[in-house]
Amino acid sequence: MTEIELIRDIPKIYTALAEWISCVLYIVIIRKNVKFLAKEIAALIGSLIILIGLQEVIGNVPVILWIPGMLIAMAVMFGLLLFCSGENCITTGYWLVRAFVLAEMAASLEWQISYYITEHFELKSKGFEFAFMAVVYLLVFAIIYLIESRQEHILEDVTVKELLTTTVIGIVCFCLSNLSYVYSNTPFSSPFAREAFNIRTLIDLGGYAFLLAYHFQRCEDHVKTELDVIQNVLRNQYSQYRQSQESIDIINHKYHDLKHQINILRQEKNPDKKEEYLDEIEKGIKDYESMYKTGNGILDTLLTGTSLKCSRRDITFTCVADGTLLNQIYVMDLCTIFGNALDNAMEHVVQIADPEKRLIHVTVSKMEEFILIRIENYLQDELQFEGELPSTTKKNKAYHGFGLKSIKYSVEKYHGTMDVKTEDHWFIINILIPLQTDNE
Repeated sequence: MTEIELIRDIPKIYTALAEWISCVLYIVIIRKNVKFLAKEIAALIGSLIILIGLQEVIGNVPVILWIPGMLIAMAVMFGLLLFCSGENCITTGYWLVRAFVLAEMAASLEWQISYYITEHFELKSKGFEFAFMAVVYLLVFAIIYLIESRQEHILEDVTVKELLTTTVIGIVCFCLSNLSYVYSNTPFSSPFAREAFNIRTLIDLGGYAFLLAYHFQRCEDHVKTELDVIQNVLRNQYSQYRQSQESIDIINHKYHDLKHQINILRQEKNPDKKEEYLDEIEKGIKDYESMYKTGNGILDTLLTGTSLKCSRRDITFTCVADGTLLNQIYVMDLCTIFGNALDNAMEHVVQIADPEKRLIHVTVSKMEEFILIRIENYLQDELQFEGELPSTTKKNKAYHGFGLKSIKYSVEKYHGTMDVKTEDHWFIINILIPLQTDNE
């Protein structure tokens, strides 16, 4: 029988390459692009050189120094992920554990297959081993990328509990997979080369599978939670619409009664000033009745309710809208799109000290074969964006920041698109929704 210590283990440069490629793979998945700045390229090259040098040193130190050496290698991987991914330390730690276990799995799998081929076919050539390593790494990491990139929702803002869970899985996996190389006489290790290779590879595969399953489940739970919050936002917006509709109906009824009272007063003999006063009241009623007759009753209610709120807060609210274009959109979706956008706009501009800068403007028009909805408000401060959407400025991020996401969700139901941008101190939401034809 061949003792483990008598056969050659994974070349340290292979381990370093696996660790580096794993980091690069997850950086690309997190960022969703492969474009790197000059300083990031320098960090990538520098970290590769450090990992190769560090692994070579680890391969020549006593076993007692092997664990500290691996911790240093993980620190280098952590620094690379933190610098290039832009995530916080807890989230970076989560990705570090996954990258490290993936690297261990890839290196172990490649070397076991390589050892089997070289021993059975006597292809003991450094050139062949390196070429074989390159091919296997290419296939393994390409498959992993295809699997992981299918998960559209990237897990952000990992909690401490989630980090601890992945860390425990990673530590157990690493300890069990390498136990044979430290203590060969245990129920979970073996002094024989092939058995030790099998134990290491299978445990690394299992560990990576556990981490992948946990990641996918966590992402699905996060998406479900987000959708539940969005649905709650939809219901709240619809409830607000119903309340606004009822309030406006009451006001209209009161105004209708007032018109009759004015007609009765006109039949009496009144001084000229009283007649003039009554004329002004009637004119005010007519002005109110003519507000926001866009051709869509739901939009009229939303705009009128917004206008009343804005008038109480010294906000200048203007609107040019063809509401007939929106008849293809369901009530709750209209409430979500306009309710969230207008609420967000009012929340921002009401904080502006200068009343002349408290400006909100809404446009609904036809642009070729699309409905164009443009909602804009004056922007006093710069906004930070997270991807395509600005990050919430509220302290409790767990329960806020879903307004724009719920708008996007509603727009996409009609195969539309939403674009958010800032321009010359204006925050602008542009929404394009294809017009439905009679055949659709």
